[in-house]
Amino acid sequence: MLLAFLLSVLIIIAGTLSRKLDVSASLAAGALLYGAAALGPRMPAATAAAFNESMAYVISSLVFAMALGYLLKERGERLASGLSALGPRAAAFLIPASIGLLPMPGGAYVSAVVAEPLYERMGLGRNERTFLNYWMRHIWISVWPLFQGVLITSAVLGVPVWQVVEWAWPAAAFAALAGVAVGAPIVKRAAASGRARDLAALWPLAAVAVLSFTAPLPLAVALVYLAYVALYRVPRRQVAASFRYALSPRILAILVFSLVFSQYIKESGLSRQLLEILAGYAGLAVFLIPFAIGLATGVEFAFAGLAFPPISPLIHGPALALAFAGGFVGVMLSPAHSCLVLTCEHYRCEAGGTYRLLAKAAAVVAALSALYYALAIY
Repeated sequence: MLLAFLLSVLIIIAGTLSRKLDVSASLAAGALLYGAAALGPRMPAATAAAFNESMAYVISSLVFAMALGYLLKERGERLASGLSALGPRAAAFLIPASIGLLPMPGGAYVSAVVAEPLYERMGLGRNERTFLNYWMRHIWISVWPLFQGVLITSAVLGVPVWQVVEWAWPAAAFAALAGVAVGAPIVKRAAASGRARDLAALWPLAAVAVLSFTAPLPLAVALVYLAYVALYRVPRRQVAASFRYALSPRILAILVFSLVFSQYIKESGLSRQLLEILAGYAGLAVFLIPFAIGLATGVEFAFAGLAFPPISPLIHGPALALAFAGGFVGVMLSPAHSCLVLTCEHYRCEAGGTYRLLAKAAAVVAALSALYYALAIY
């Protein structure tokens, strides 16, 4: 089983890095190969079992989240204006971080465009702009209920979303601290601008955050979406466009095959085999396996779908923060990450200079996560 799993992961990685196959196709090929090799005649039943309530929960949550994100990106300038009123130096971090709450593929390009006037006034260099925008936009991937990785983790571990957040929040805190620690010395003073009243544009995100802890997530996001459409009288064509965007076959395929792969791993008993092999090296494995998958694929939630199922018995509790930190660092350093490519293209960055900043922040996250894990288990 372990050999079949490693071969499947290699196929997914090779297909993605070759640029000839999209990660959705690579993931489908790897998952089906593993299912056939590890389960044999039990594969059809395991496949059918994957299409369950958890999958419906994940997909419905994501569809409404992406549809809401599509509508909100039109108000990006108001978000920037409201955050700039809090102070230019704070806004340099908060603009990409706030827009990062909107789950959208390649969304770093949106925040790059919105933050560019402020970064221009500050006189920041190309690499500095790229680092701030790219890093701060992704600090939420372990805790924000609308991110695919959080939803997949909830399904893989069989726990509510709020439990994932409770276990994983240190990873987000360490990511934010690392971004500020590396970014603060390069952020310069600039003339204040913006209107405080534009902070009201953040209300949909605040509403989702509150409702997600009091109602099922699909219902919470759907209610906020409907309220937004009604309040702003969004035209029907824009509503239709938001759902066309949300029903992206690529994203849906990644989600479905991630959960199918997870079901195959559960049915095959790979987790038990891996636990026996990793006895005594749990902490290292919990960090390095998601790190390797994240570095290879460059997809924010691929490590949750590929790395978390086989190590799931190891990541209940504080260890989940370490696992998310490993996946986060891998994804952020991956040259295949579309957000890095888009931000670099927009700001015309120099890869070496940008990577020096990314490496510093990644080292801070790794060190803080290792310390937290050590303190938590002893």
